[in-house]
Amino acid sequence: MQIKMYDINNNDTIAAIATPHGVGAIAVIRISGDLSFNIIHRIFKPINNLKKIKSGRISLGFIFINKYILDKVLVNVFKRPKSYTGEDVIEISCHGSIYIQNKILELIMENGARLATRGEFTFRAFKNGKIDLYQVESLLDLFKSETYLEHKLAFNNLIGEGSILIKKLKNKMLYLNSIIDFCIDFSDENSSNFNKKEFIKTLNWIIYKVQELIKSFKIGCLFKKGIALAIIGKPNVGKSTLFNYLLKSERSIVSNKSGTTINYIEDYIYLNGIKYRIIDSAGITNKKPSNLERKGMKKTFENIKKAEIILFVSNKVNISLDKDDLLKKKIIFIINKCDLLKRKIKEPNDSILISAKYGIGIKTLLKKLVKISKRFLESDKKNLITKVRPYEELKRALFNLKEIKTKIKIGIEPELLSLLLRDTNSSLYKILGSISTSDILYNIFDNFCIGK
Repeated sequence: MQIKMYDINNNDTIAAIATPHGVGAIAVIRISGDLSFNIIHRIFKPINNLKKIKSGRISLGFIFINKYILDKVLVNVFKRPKSYTGEDVIEISCHGSIYIQNKILELIMENGARLATRGEFTFRAFKNGKIDLYQVESLLDLFKSETYLEHKLAFNNLIGEGSILIKKLKNKMLYLNSIIDFCIDFSDENSSNFNKKEFIKTLNWIIYKVQELIKSFKIGCLFKKGIALAIIGKPNVGKSTLFNYLLKSERSIVSNKSGTTINYIEDYIYLNGIKYRIIDSAGITNKKPSNLERKGMKKTFENIKKAEIILFVSNKVNISLDKDDLLKKKIIFIINKCDLLKRKIKEPNDSILISAKYGIGIKTLLKKLVKISKRFLESDKKNLITKVRPYEELKRALFNLKEIKTKIKIGIEPELLSLLLRDTNSSLYKILGSISTSDILYNIFDNFCIGK
């Protein structure tokens, strides 16, 4: 059975190699807990006296196994509570030999520490109030960020931008609850002390902010998952050739034969810090399709519904659309195979002339794509929800808030109103991790590596 970090005595001292496994120029070994200083004094001999070094200072010295020098290292000291975990923390920077790394870790554990579990250093930071659960999830997003936009969003949430707003909402909810609790405690004076107008004004502000956060989930997902970009058109117009050119690899089979692409293929590209999930779909035809082609077209229309932007490819100057689904999307009209045109034509106002085979017009296409994409991602909001867990809690909170607004207008007992308010606030507490089950914590922290 796998040991979970919250099943362990979390007051003991833990250690782990914090850098990736393998040989490198340097490796970092991290210790956290009450025995950190005792352990480092036993195995490390500084050139200067370690006791005189202040928190955040680096000391040069040697790691010893008995009287044998193992390595010359740097030791960084962080005294509680001014450390990542909120405990005494020591970080040892040694040479990247696997033998040296493992020997130092063995020495640390022989002197009273144990090997940390996945994410346990961050779990201790969470447990000791150095970081909330919303920030923990943002830290995971920061590790996985692949573009400027993903990094910006994750970092804003990590430094507390999202947490600040959620805490503000929580405090406003507590304020409303205090008003109702006062009415309950002094029931004879309810009518004179309960300011219904002020209560509803505050309630409306909270509802507005929660709705904004819920709406931000779609934009947050675009930052993380990428803007869905569907390439569609009739068979044999060069959709797969364009797909391959954008990816700079032969991902999709290209043939002069109509209907080569039956199932859809997708992959990722990155432009100007924007992530795209690009989808090559089966061709759409008005002719009687085969069973396989019909299935492929069905998938194509499913992808159209999921996509934010459509690349509508044709090899004719006059392009027409038949499906209402397309009219609701941002569409870039593309006339492909311009290299085969018998005469040069002026580029239509709403279309881009390209040759996916030779790369003609691709720069113009990408420029237009980025311009349209920025309208999707433009937002002066620093607070964007990217995780399903807080999104679901916010939806629960909004449902309760609307219930409160409805019932306060028709009249409701203060005791029942107080319960609804507390239930709503519970959702906000769960987002920050003030109320969390072991399963939720395990699922989040198990995504971290050992040493973080």
